[in-house]
Amino acid sequence: MKTEIAKDIEVAEHQIQYDTQCKKVLGNKKILSWIMRETVSEFAHMSVDDIYKCIEPEPEIGTIYVDPGRTNTKDKITGMTTEDKVQNEGSITYDIRFEAYVPGEDERIKLIINIESQKDFYPGYPIISRGIYYGARMISSQNGVEFRESGYGDIKKVYSIWICMGVPKYIGNAISIYNVHKTDIIGNIPDISEDYDKLCVVMICLDEKSKVKNAFFNMMNTLLSSKMNVKEKKQILQNEYAIPMDDGIGQEVDLMCNLSEYVWEQGIQAGIQTGREEAKRTIVEKLLGTGLVSDEVIMEAAGITKEELEKIKNPLILNDL
Repeated sequence: MKTEIAKDIEVAEHQIQYDTQCKKVLGNKKILSWIMRETVSEFAHMSVDDIYKCIEPEPEIGTIYVDPGRTNTKDKITGMTTEDKVQNEGSITYDIRFEAYVPGEDERIKLIINIESQKDFYPGYPIISRGIYYGARMISSQNGVEFRESGYGDIKKVYSIWICMGVPKYIGNAISIYNVHKTDIIGNIPDISEDYDKLCVVMICLDEKSKVKNAFFNMMNTLLSSKMNVKEKKQILQNEYAIPMDDGIGQEVDLMCNLSEYVWEQGIQAGIQTGREEAKRTIVEKLLGTGLVSDEVIMEAAGITKEELEKIKNPLILNDL
C-alpha cells in the first residue's frame, strides 16, 4: 500500500502536468488568434485566420513537456525563449511568449506578446501588478536585441495577457485593459502615440457558470471547462468555432481534460470539510460526474477498492463505503 507522502507526490505530479498541458493548449496558434483578436487592439479588425498568419512560426511555451515524444508542432509555439534573465534581478519564466507582426503598407509592426494562465484570482498579490512587472521586463530585455544604446524609438510594444479561471461570481466573464496613455494638464505637447504606447496588460476573467452572448467567452469557457465531457467539448470547438480537432490540438485537449486539476481540487477540498469516509465518496462522485477518468484512476485517487467503487456507482447496493 502506498504511503500518504507517495500519494501526495503523485497528486502533485498530476497538478504539474495539468499546468503544463493547459499552457500547451493555450499556446496553440488557433487559440492564440482568438485571444489576440479580442485583446490586442492592433488585430481587432482582422479575422482569426488572418491573425493566425501573423504569429511567428514557432512561438515558445515555457514548460517541461508532458509528452516530449510528440512531433506534430505545426500549431505550437516554440520560438522565443521564455526565460528572461536580468543581471542582479534573477530570472522569470513566462508561460507563453511569442512575436506577432501587424501587416502595414510601409513596414510590418512587431509586437511581443506574453500569455499567462492563472487559476487563483487572489494569489496573495495583485495580478495586474505582476502583469506590469512582466511587461516591464519584456521591454528592458529588448536592450541589445531590438535596440542599442540610445535607440529607444525601436522599442517594440509588449502585451502581457492574463487568463484567470474560476473567478468570483461577482466578476463573471470580463476583460480589462491597462495601458499607457497621455493626459494634457496644461497646453499640448506634440507627440505621436507610438512613442509611449509601449506596454499593455490585459486581464481576462472566465466564469463558465456565467452565461454571456459572446463568442470569445463561450469558446474559452468551453476550452477550459472542468465539467464538460471531452467529446462534447471537442465537437463544440470544431463545429461552432472552426478549431480543428485533429491529431494536434485535439490530443492536447484530451490530455488536459484527463489531467484537470480542478477535478482533483474540488473533490479533495470538499472531502476535507466532510470527513475522511465521506471525503472518499465526494471525490468519487465528482470524478464520476466528469466522465473523463477511468475507474482505475478514481480508485487510486480515493484510495478505494473495486468493490467500494461499485457500491458508490450502483445506488441499489445499500452498504455504505
